[in-house]
Amino acid sequence: MSTAELISLIKAKKEFRDVDDSFVNKIMQQHLKAKNPNELSKSDTEDIMKKTRASLREVYSAFFASKFFQREKFLHLLKDINDFEAHIKILSMHLSTKERLPYYEEVYQNIFAVTGNPDSILDLGCGLNPFSFPFMKLKDVRYYAVELVKSDAEFIQEYFNKFNINGKAMQIDLTNVESLPSADVCFMFKVIDTFEAIQWDVTAELLAKIKTKWVIASFATKSLGGRKTIRADKRKWFEKLIATKQHSVFEIQNEIFYIIKQ
Repeated sequence: MSTAELISLIKAKKEFRDVDDSFVNKIMQQHLKAKNPNELSKSDTEDIMKKTRASLREVYSAFFASKFFQREKFLHLLKDINDFEAHIKILSMHLSTKERLPYYEEVYQNIFAVTGNPDSILDLGCGLNPFSFPFMKLKDVRYYAVELVKSDAEFIQEYFNKFNINGKAMQIDLTNVESLPSADVCFMFKVIDTFEAIQWDVTAELLAKIKTKWVIASFATKSLGGRKTIRADKRKWFEKLIATKQHSVFEIQNEIFYIIKQ
């Protein structure tokens, strides 16, 4: 079986159909460990498919709520940028944003109290976070949203266009990026652990490429759904990474935020 055929089989699952072949291949190669796909036995092929899908689920689709693939329908229900109820329905389709829903206003108040109101935002691995825009209470802001999958970026761009938000959504693999747009603040909400799961020590390389005045990075303090506490020492490596930079910290339920001056 060729590499292309194996990738196609892995992507036969609905949750992975829009992920770029190149990214699927990157994850698959970690499990192949230099083996030739043409020489795999049937059981080995099934094992590679299972492990690759599990890894893709960990870094991408595990955060989807059941209605995620109906998101276009809910976008069409949005009639006004200040229609909080409809925005909440969309934010509830991604588990990270759903957990953050009761605290969004508090999160942005805490961030902007330190950074000031930004004129531009870079949101990396944004998920559905751009739909929290009404909670930011900002005007005349340039919003760059970066997502792994093209269809996700297109969905966010459709939202920006619908409400004349000065935004640009881009599909970028952040573990393999040369440059990023400059901005006042960069959001990295619950994405750093995902980057590290794909490629160890990629965060340091990425931070060096971020041209913003501030970086706001967050980590989950409990597992998805809040069932298990994540030990604070799991973040010690990141705290060492930013130790020489001016930074402050605040927490909400299930999430800790680092506001870092670049």
